[in-house]
Amino acid sequence: MISISSLSDELREQVVHAMQSGESPVWMAQPIPSLANQLSTPYLFFSGFGVLFSTLVYIVAGLVNVYMLFSLLFTGAAVGMVFVIRRRMRRTVYLITEQRAIVLRPTGVTQKGGWQLIAWPLSVGLVKERVMRNDGSGDLIFGYEPKKSSEDTTVPMGFFNLPELRRVEQMLMDITPSSLN
Repeated sequence: MISISSLSDELREQVVHAMQSGESPVWMAQPIPSLANQLSTPYLFFSGFGVLFSTLVYIVAGLVNVYMLFSLLFTGAAVGMVFVIRRRMRRTVYLITEQRAIVLRPTGVTQKGGWQLIAWPLSVGLVKERVMRNDGSGDLIFGYEPKKSSEDTTVPMGFFNLPELRRVEQMLMDITPSSLN
């Protein structure tokens, strides 16, 4: 759990703007960025090995040309995406208020991008799925939305890479209005 005072000025302003009149944060956190590193480390290792190997082959064969530059360019872009994902995670905030569960995240890569607010009213059955990791962290899935590029595929929506998953899930159940229990 984090406090609103520990957020950057930009994030603090967005959190205050996201809450409705009379709403106050009961719980607030950010995704664990180290999970992005854990999930991408094998990819980075193998892509780095691939670039090194292909570069050596091109040099030994005397084929230092456009193909080598393209392979370096595309691998560099893929490696750069890991850093973009980490930056986006550092600028994402999860909130639980007395009324809603809220995800506040940036829509763009740069500081000038906008913000997306996704909110779910607290209700029985809000958590559709739980994905728990061995260390107690995990994801709470609140719903699914169609993927923009395909109507047949859905994307999970909710709180991802949460520390102390069980505690957050229990808090959601405790806060849910008693008239719904």
